This record gives sequence, C-alpha cells and structure tokens, in this order.
Amino acid sequence: GRRRTAPPGAMDSTTSAVVGALVVPLVIVGTALIIFFYSFIMVREREYVVIERLGRYKNVLGPGINFIIPFVDRPKTYKWRWYETDNLGNPVLKTKTSYRVTNQNEVIDFPKQMVISRDNAQLQLDAVLSFKVMVPNTMIYSTVNLPQMLSKLLQAQLRNVAGSLDVDQIIEEASTLNVLTSMMDNETVRWGVKVLFVKVQRVDALSLSNVLAQKKNADLKNKEIVIQARATKQTTVIEAEGKRDSMTKEAEGAMQEMVSRAQGQAMAILNAANAEVRSIKEVARALAQDGESPAHYLVALRYLEVLRKIMDMKSTTLEVLPPAVAQLRVSELLGLNTAAVGSVK
Repeated sequence: GRRRTAPPGAMDSTTSAVVGALVVPLVIVGTALIIFFYSFIMVREREYVVIERLGRYKNVLGPGINFIIPFVDRPKTYKWRWYETDNLGNPVLKTKTSYRVTNQNEVIDFPKQMVISRDNAQLQLDAVLSFKVMVPNTMIYSTVNLPQMLSKLLQAQLRNVAGSLDVDQIIEEASTLNVLTSMMDNETVRWGVKVLFVKVQRVDALSLSNVLAQKKNADLKNKEIVIQARATKQTTVIEAEGKRDSMTKEAEGAMQEMVSRAQGQAMAILNAANAEVRSIKEVARALAQDGESPAHYLVALRYLEVLRKIMDMKSTTLEVLPPAVAQLRVSELLGLNTAAVGSVK
C-alpha cells in the first residue's frame, strides 16, 4: 500500500501550535523571574536607598532585604562630579553615579584655593574636607552634585576667613582656620550633610616665600636675643640672690658666734664669781671659827692683788720700810695721820 502524506498547510499549523505552547510558558516564567528579581533590593550596612513611587518620594530603605513594587517603585539615582588632588598635586576629575547613599565618613582633597589676606598678600591654601551624609533623602533632593557644592562653599569660606587675617597669622597659626569646620557645618546641615573637619594641609606663599623666610629668620634671631637676655638676667639674679644669701648666712654665723662667745664669757665670769663667792664663804667660815674678821682678810687679799699689779708695772720701784719709818714717810708726803706699809716713787 501507499503511504499517505499530510498536506503542507497542516504541518505548518501543527508546528506553530507546538512552538506557541512552549514559548508562552517561557515568556510567563521569564516575566515572573524579572518581576521577582526587581521586587527586592538588598541594602548593605551603613547604606541607604531613596525610593520614588511614580516619580514622587516614598521612603528610605535601610540595611537588609527590602521589597518594592517593580516598575512602580524605583531607586533615586544621583550623580557627582568633582576635582580632587592626586598624589602629585594635580587636579583629577572624579565621577560617581549610584542610587546607594553611604553613611560612612568621606574625605575629599580639593585642589589649592587662591585667597587674599587682610594685608593684600596672595596665598594658595591646600585644604582637605571630611563629611558624612546624615539624612539621605534631604541630601538627594536638596543638592545637585554635592562635592562641587562643598568645593564652592569651602572656597568662599576660605576667602572670607583668610581676608580677616594677616599673611603671617595664616602661615604661622594655621589653627586659626579651624573655625571653617563650624562655619561649613552651619551651612551644610540644611542639606542633610555634616562636615566633620576642614584642615589646611599646606600654605603656599608664592612670591612672598623669600620675604617671609627672611622675616621668619629675623624673628627667630630676635627671639634668640630675647631668650639669651632673659637667661643672662636670670643668671645675674640667681648669682645676686646667692651672694645675698651667703652674706646673710655669714652675718648670722658671725652674730651667732658673738652671741655664743658672749654667753661663754658671761658664763665664765658667772662661774668665777660663784667660785669666788663659795671660796669667800669657806674662808669666812674658817676665820669665824678662829675669831678673826673676814673683812680684814678680804682687804688684805685685795691689797696683795693691787700690790702684784703695781709690781708688774714698768718703771716701778718697791721699797720695804719698817712700820715706823713708813708711817713717818706717809705723813710727810700726804699730810695724813695714817700708817702705810710702803710708798711708790
């Protein structure tokens, strides 16, 4: 028997039906996968995503897995363009396009800014700025190209502060420019951004470098002279105080020595007097036992002492005479009716 063949039109309709039966489920599954994929957004730690629904702000997604409605909700994208200084000091254009807003501290090394000081000197200030996004939705809707806005604001604030200072204050006391941090933060708080610090890394005096170097050397020499003068003055004062203290101590020592010597002499005299008193009392007691007068003994003792002193005197001659002759001699010389034991010529 013969084999029957299907007409060409019947085969085409069968193939189309099979392809349609396979493609439709695949399209449905693919669409479901795409919808499922775009229904979730995973946000990393310290990151935020601003969501818009049909073009209007809806909410901010925090860290974790978040569900959104595909094709109805979408992340808000932002774009930054700014110039930053590389390691060689050359400005380099940086760009960033993302829908993830980081909450970490960011640092931007801006190119050098030309400023004019209060005394009309031109300077270049190399500043670095650190900031952090505090309110993501406020930053997204309040700024366009945030780094560029920070750069312009920093430039204006640098010129404002530098214009109120002299060139030597800016160079020698760069810490006076630290007020820029609070000034910048007062402006950026409206953008949902906090400025952590603004530091001036380098001050370039341009054509004034040689003049400032000479002025600095002169100031250093003047300070050195002042320091040496103060040191000499201090040394002189210390030496004078040392001499004064030495003289005071010597005077105190001499006075103490005199006092001690006087006390010793007084004590010796007192001891001698006490000894003499004790001896007189003993002699008087002994004489009283023999019936003699202590007064006669004391007069005789004093007489002998005086006589010894007279004998020790120069050009003195002692003559020993009998009592009668001595009495007559004294009567003739003095016209007294008293008896003398000797006379002195």
